[in-house]
Amino acid sequence: MGFRPIRRSASTNSCQAENVAAFPTPTSPSLIKVPVVLDAFNIQIPMHANIDLPADVLEIKDIKKRVFLDQCKLLSNATTPTNQTNDTGKLYISGFVRKNIRYAINPTVFGDDNQLNSGIRSLTVNVPFDCVADVELQTAPVVGPFLNNRQEWEYAISRDLPDGYPEKDSLMGTDLSQFHQEATQYFNELPYCELNRAHILQIDESLNRQPVTNAAGDEVLGEGTFTAISEKMVLDLDITLLQKQVVNRN
Repeated sequence: MGFRPIRRSASTNSCQAENVAAFPTPTSPSLIKVPVVLDAFNIQIPMHANIDLPADVLEIKDIKKRVFLDQCKLLSNATTPTNQTNDTGKLYISGFVRKNIRYAINPTVFGDDNQLNSGIRSLTVNVPFDCVADVELQTAPVVGPFLNNRQEWEYAISRDLPDGYPEKDSLMGTDLSQFHQEATQYFNELPYCELNRAHILQIDESLNRQPVTNAAGDEVLGEGTFTAISEKMVLDLDITLLQKQVVNRN
């Protein structure tokens, strides 16, 4: 196998630079690149989940909730750089609600007045959600996306034909041993989200409640245990959609 060493860099030692307008915003001595608010949205997501509990639960003592987003991506309908207001698209949102459930377990009945003794435990579960919302940007347009392009060209050649063809004829076409191309690549700024507020309205109900009995086998009035709950939530999110853009600070 042959090897021919080449220079470490494929570029020459000198190159020329000229001033151009800061694309795509018109030139100005006061241009800055900052996050621009495209729009803000309030998104309501209904959720329903059944949660199994690892013990006989007497009652739910507390539920702490934290909302996390793991995706918030805009799929814009504008595939050409028109930069007009009222751009439309679809906003893909997914994440989970982290729930820490504190509950009393395994009650035992003692005393003539049916007192209950139980332990306290907690369970942490992640309840996932995802949705796609149709959005219209009314505050500011998305800049781009600017599409990559690539063009190729070839050169005509003419070759002699082998025996069996008239001498005056030749093989005309393009040279397959050469490849010529001009390509342009754009590095677009991806719109991104900020989560500003999360509000949860929820109802948790037991699914399989069983009565609690004392040593005599009598039911303790108003008491029971369960091992699963049905959870219904309405998740209300305030989200701001932004994109880094070149703007005039004046």
